[in-house]
Amino acid sequence: MPIFILGFCLLRRALSDSNSKELALNIWIIAGSLVFYGLFGLRNLAILAASILWNAAIVRGLTVKRDCGNSGPAKIILAIGIVADVLLLLVFKFSGLILPIAISFYTFNQISFIVDVYRGEAVLGCNAADDAACGGFYGRDFLTNLSYILFFPKILQGPLMSYKDFVAEQKKSFEAKVDWENVMRAMLLLSMGLFKKVILADTFGKAVNYSFSNIAVLGRLEAILSAFFYSFQLYFDFSGYCDVATAVCMLMGFGLVVNFNSPYKSVNIMDFWKRWHITLTDFFTKYIYIPLGGNRKGAVRTYVNILIVFLVSGIWHGTGWTFVVWGLMHGVMSVITRAVNKVPKTRIGHAAAVLANFLYVTAAWVFFRAESVKDAISIFGRMIFGGIRPFYSTFADGFNLDEIWYFIKVTPLMKLSFSWDICLWLFTAFAVIIIFFCPNAIEYTRKCKIGIRTTLLTAFLLFWCVLSFGGVATYLYMNF
Repeated sequence: MPIFILGFCLLRRALSDSNSKELALNIWIIAGSLVFYGLFGLRNLAILAASILWNAAIVRGLTVKRDCGNSGPAKIILAIGIVADVLLLLVFKFSGLILPIAISFYTFNQISFIVDVYRGEAVLGCNAADDAACGGFYGRDFLTNLSYILFFPKILQGPLMSYKDFVAEQKKSFEAKVDWENVMRAMLLLSMGLFKKVILADTFGKAVNYSFSNIAVLGRLEAILSAFFYSFQLYFDFSGYCDVATAVCMLMGFGLVVNFNSPYKSVNIMDFWKRWHITLTDFFTKYIYIPLGGNRKGAVRTYVNILIVFLVSGIWHGTGWTFVVWGLMHGVMSVITRAVNKVPKTRIGHAAAVLANFLYVTAAWVFFRAESVKDAISIFGRMIFGGIRPFYSTFADGFNLDEIWYFIKVTPLMKLSFSWDICLWLFTAFAVIIIFFCPNAIEYTRKCKIGIRTTLLTAFLLFWCVLSFGGVATYLYMNF
């Protein structure tokens, strides 16, 4: 990332001609992103390259037929492109042989692109006047499209940005000047994102991994906390990624679409999906819900369409009945919420709605995490029949980070009977405060006053995270 950003800024400053700058910076983005993605293995890179070349051929065909006014053949080409993309995705998801890194995200981005090209919403530089053969997918367009698909801050987990919005932000970044205050805000956001992932998400993940691998021995409190801890892990994992991606883009002068907006503050499940993975919700709405008829064909059809969208969302996230149950839980609650259509009007009502929604989302996450529906039900069973007893040391031990535990050992806290669990409760309280009572990191870094305190906070968080890199786990959403 530092090499990429430095090279980007130097090229942008060195070139004054806009055409030369656009060409050079697009090539730099493509090259840097290929190196980044290539680190996951040549097999992943080969599958990505095949997908890109296939969709480039589809776009070429679409532009030729569209500019010649042949809408019929263009529809056929579009259908072939979408079907092939979806089949490729399904083959890799359900074959069990290999799941290429980020295939869902770059496949959805390319489906979005070819549909927008067909509709005329993705405006390419070429047109019929440029070519006697009636348009085409020219070199400059192809480079911009490669930048759009490969752009490394978003290729792994989104956001699913439209081609039009990407190009608009890319042009701004090509002409932007280095703003050192903005650089400091970006570094603060980067440090916060890393902290969420490296320190918070991965620490909660240790307890979660133990719990879901040892369901039969869980006590009641361990089972309950395991569900909450997985909610926290997912939240900080995905939120941390979004913060880091946004921070990298800020360093380039690129405005990345907001994809995560304090979703556990939602008052109902529909509000939740306007805050969690926002661009995925937009994608399903634009390319599945609306083509199915949306809410234009009566209440019953609307509810059926909502259930279909969430069923697709469940299957998209993973194979197995657990993901189907998870998707249907969100779909059914969305239908109920839409039918009731009530929003709390008092503070107490608002707080109660937020808590109820969080508990429901957390219950659904249990199915999302469990290896089978039976395991998920067993977790709920342990919450009721697990009995009351002290935590197993393995469950609490993951929270005893050396840098915190050493401090506890040299204080009177060590003499307390529950000293081994202090870090667990500290992490839990800290997570609740951040999730429910603090502004989201992107909002905070855009409005906060940059000074000594924010600089020291940035340095401290970066230093702590770098020291902890050895135990970092893969981002959870990279599995989808």
